[in-house]
Amino acid sequence: SFIVSGQGTVQKEINYVRSFRTNPDTTIVELGNTPKLCFLLKNAADYNKYTILIKKYEQRDNYISRELFEIGIDKSTNQIKSIRPLTQNEEEQYKYLLPDLRLAAAAVAVDEHEATSYYNQALDLFNEKKYEESIRIINKAIAINTNNIDYHKLKAYCFGHLKRYRESNDEASFSLEMDLSDAELYEIMANNYYFMSDYANACKNYEKAIEYEQSNETRIYHNYVRCLIEMPNPQRAIEIYKLYQYRAEGLVPYMDDTGDFSDDLIFYVGQAYQQLGDFEKARSIYSRLIVMDPAFYGYYAQRGRLYQQKGDWMEAIRDFESTLQIDSTQTILLTNLAQIYTELQDFRKAGEAYRKYLNLNPDDAVQMSNYGYLLLEEKQYKDAQQMFDKSF
Repeated sequence: SFIVSGQGTVQKEINYVRSFRTNPDTTIVELGNTPKLCFLLKNAADYNKYTILIKKYEQRDNYISRELFEIGIDKSTNQIKSIRPLTQNEEEQYKYLLPDLRLAAAAVAVDEHEATSYYNQALDLFNEKKYEESIRIINKAIAINTNNIDYHKLKAYCFGHLKRYRESNDEASFSLEMDLSDAELYEIMANNYYFMSDYANACKNYEKAIEYEQSNETRIYHNYVRCLIEMPNPQRAIEIYKLYQYRAEGLVPYMDDTGDFSDDLIFYVGQAYQQLGDFEKARSIYSRLIVMDPAFYGYYAQRGRLYQQKGDWMEAIRDFESTLQIDSTQTILLTNLAQIYTELQDFRKAGEAYRKYLNLNPDDAVQMSNYGYLLLEEKQYKDAQQMFDKSF
C-alpha cells in the first residue's frame, strides 16, 4: 500500500480490496497490498455508499481485485472512515500497487519428454534428500528448457536445503520473471532471507507470498509469524494471524490437517501477545495448547517464562519443573529456576540449580558469572572469586 496522508489517528492509503465479508454488525474488508483486515461499521453514516463501491469484491473463489481506492483508516481501531475511487491519472500513478498476474510470453516449443524425465529423476532424488545429485540432474532438464518454472523451483529448493540461500534466491528470482504471481516463489525467497537473518527482505517477500497465495497454506503464515516474533514485530504477527483466520473461514482456529504448522502458528501468536504485554491472552493460548498436547515440553516452558515475566514465581517453578520432567535436555531452564529462587531469597535452591546446570554445561561463562554474583550475595567471597576466574 501507499500512504497518502494522515490526520490524527486516520491514515489514508492507496490499496485494493481483495475481498469482504458481511457480519451482523460489521463488514470485514481485506485489503490486498501489504494484506490486512479493516472494518466497516453498519451504523456508520456512509456505510451503504462504501459497501456499494466494494460490492463486486465480496469473497468468492479467491477473486483478486484490479481496482485501487483511497481508503481512510483509523489506525487505532482499523475502522474504515472513507473510501474513494481513484481518478484516471491516479490509477496510472499507483498501478504498481495492483497484483501483477502477467505471465511471460510462451517460449518456443521444445520436446518436453526428455526434460520431464530428468525432472522426475531429480524430484525422486530430492525426496531422498540427495540434493547435490538432484541439482546435477535438474540442470539437464533446464538445459533443454530453461523457461520451465518447476525446474528452477526444484533447484531453488535443493539449494535451500544445502543452505546455499543466495543461489536458491537466484533460481526463484529468475522464475518470477516468468510468473510474478507465484506465491511459492516469494515464500522460497522469504525463507532464504530469514535463514540469512535478513528480516527486512524476508518480510517483504512474505508479504508478497501472502498477497498472492490463494489456498491458505498454513506453512506460509507460520513462517512469517515466526519471523515477526524474532524481529520482534508482535503487532504485525497478530494481524497476519487474524488474516489467516479470516481466509480460513470455517477451520477450527487451533487445529487443522496440515501437520504441526497450525499449532506452532498459534503458539507464536501467543508469544506475540506476550511481547505486547497481553499476558492473559498469551496464557490462555499456552494453556489450551497444553491441554491439547500435554507431552510437548515447549508449551510448559513458554508459559513458565510468561509467569516468570509476571512475577508469578510458584506457577513458573511448576511449569519449568514440568518441562524438565518431560525433556531433561532443556537444561537452560535450570537457570530460570535459579533466577526465580534468587528473587524468592531462597539462595540454597538457587545455588543447587546453578550447580546442576554448570555440571551439565561447564563452559557457559555467563552462567558462571551469574552464579558468582549469587555467591557474593551469600558472602562466600572465595568461592565467588573462583567462579569469576573460571568465567574469563
